[in-house]
Amino acid sequence: MGSVDNDAVSIEDDAPLLQVMSHLGIDKDALLGIGGEACVFALGEDRIARVHHPGAARETVARRAQLLDDLHRSAGAVPFSIPRVLEITEAHGRVLTIEPRLAGRPLLHVLGEVAGAERDNLLVRFLDASTRLCALRLDHAWYGDLCEAEPIRASCHRSYLEQRARKSLACAGSAFAGVDPARLAAALPEPVGPSFVHLDLFPGNVLVEDQEVSAVIDFGGPCVLGDARLEPLSAVCYLTPFITPTATARDRRLAREWLEGQHLGALLEPAERWLAARWSFARDDVSLHRWCQRVLLGPAAPP
Repeated sequence: MGSVDNDAVSIEDDAPLLQVMSHLGIDKDALLGIGGEACVFALGEDRIARVHHPGAARETVARRAQLLDDLHRSAGAVPFSIPRVLEITEAHGRVLTIEPRLAGRPLLHVLGEVAGAERDNLLVRFLDASTRLCALRLDHAWYGDLCEAEPIRASCHRSYLEQRARKSLACAGSAFAGVDPARLAAALPEPVGPSFVHLDLFPGNVLVEDQEVSAVIDFGGPCVLGDARLEPLSAVCYLTPFITPTATARDRRLAREWLEGQHLGALLEPAERWLAARWSFARDDVSLHRWCQRVLLGPAAPP
């Protein structure tokens, strides 16, 4: 999860990345953004290159490409674009993918520029998009991880939720030792059947153009087959300033009102607690980890 503003990250000291850029015939002006998995560069108007960070395995990248291929069979069911991998290659020790360039700018950045009715409309469009992703269909009957190297999968959703939370909490640090993953899972309902859930749908992974959501990006490790209700619930939870610093308290109030209109308000707190447990392993993401601590351990949790 998360994205980093271009100005906050220097690529000058990354010699292999600079070699890859030279190989592609681009300079730092082509940098579109840096996320948790890759640096993304424009290759003209029509394509991008995702240069994965050191240590990324080609097999991991191939699983993402296969997931996107599978999802594209039903991509016409959603009113926005999703990525697709055209080519997987390697250069100077880095795995990279070539993909179509999707229209729009990250909502995360746009929220830093707009106000009033325009802002409210964009926020509602973002939230509405969270209810549409379940139209992407996959032919599996289980619940669980879609892109993990060692996926957790289960025949019932609560079993998956418990196992996933337990695995993350085991890496979260001793402060989380008292968090009971079974209780977190039991607080959420069992769905009728499995649906595709992006589970990383925060404003940095949504592109907007002309007051509409134009694309959803960064399908990968967090993606699961789960309860479709987790998508809008997580989208609202991720508007916390720990994850979306350009979101405001007014945005969060609007989002909660929208969630009530979806008859999901009662599930917000248990969903937030499970999501915090799910992300609690990410100790290298300081802001995200602080959110996990705050949600699960309270405001007075140690840093």
